[in-house]
Amino acid sequence: MIRNRGIEVLKVIDIKEALALKNVLFIDVRSQSEYDDGTIPGSVNIPILDDAERVIIGTIYRKKSPDEATLEGLNFASNKLPNLYKKIKEYSKKYDNIVIFCWRGGMRSTSVCTLLSMLKISNIYRLTGGYKNYRKYVIDFLKNKIDRYKFVMLHGLTGVGKTHILEKLQCIGKPVLNLEKIAKNSGSVFGNIVFSGKPPTQKMFESLIFNVLYKAEEDYIFVESESKRIGSVQIPEAVYNRMINGYHILLKTTLENRIKIILEDYVVHLEENDFKIMKSINHLRKRLGNEAVDKLIKKIDTKDYTYVVKYLMEYYYDPLYKYSIKKYNNYDIVIDYDDINDVLPIINSFLNNIRITRRELE
Repeated sequence: MIRNRGIEVLKVIDIKEALALKNVLFIDVRSQSEYDDGTIPGSVNIPILDDAERVIIGTIYRKKSPDEATLEGLNFASNKLPNLYKKIKEYSKKYDNIVIFCWRGGMRSTSVCTLLSMLKISNIYRLTGGYKNYRKYVIDFLKNKIDRYKFVMLHGLTGVGKTHILEKLQCIGKPVLNLEKIAKNSGSVFGNIVFSGKPPTQKMFESLIFNVLYKAEEDYIFVESESKRIGSVQIPEAVYNRMINGYHILLKTTLENRIKIILEDYVVHLEENDFKIMKSINHLRKRLGNEAVDKLIKKIDTKDYTYVVKYLMEYYYDPLYKYSIKKYNNYDIVIDYDDINDVLPIINSFLNNIRITRRELE
């Protein structure tokens, strides 16, 4: 804490410095709807004003005066201050650094930080520019600062185990950008029964991608082949271009292996979501025909999921994926496996080879 003639001056920090802090907690004091629209990943929401109060204050600001809006804001905030202090006091014991932010680093974050400093909580910073500056930082990074990353993209038909391999790579410390997990959408007929909670907004999706890339210690990132749109969100243009222009690995295995992988992934979700599955399959009537869809629904009724998965693979997913797979004429490596555990050593060997080649070129 800096002192000026005995008066404590709030500690402020910019986003680049804040992201470099160790054992840090970001606290978003904006309203719930602002937080839900997009925030700094991992931040905690402790609103100083709720959504209804923000509307009231905005109306007073426009129709009366800024001073009256400020007074009304203080009135609304006063009831929340004891609980806010209690929560942040507890967090201050667990974290070396706490960064408070609002939309533009203005009155809400300033008033909270002023109160906390008066109450002798010293490890507090106010984020200059607030979430608005963070958002600008993310957009600039994803557009202009990702040239150093080389993406290694995994391709293959449904059920070949791309997501499993990403998870195995992550477990051994390799940098992985799991876009389906971040988007909470697997893109399959069964995709909406796996992920819990609401999918992220576009802003939050971009922040989560930024979070992975910014923290990556290597100059390569493993990623699964995706279309530009995943559910309701889109991969940022520059990121998608880096993916397309990276290395490409094609994975192959038997149909039996693929069916087994899908059943293992979804079997714990299937019976409790029969209605959702039937609803999704009903949307395929135009592509598969009424007779085929009616039979699939009957098979779901009798819990014959093996038939359903096999049929969808052969007559729906494989034709779709084969088209996208053919878009890449020259794969850097093709891995045709029987045991999925054999894939990682081959990928590691490939990675070592491209590292050596890149060093030679340098």
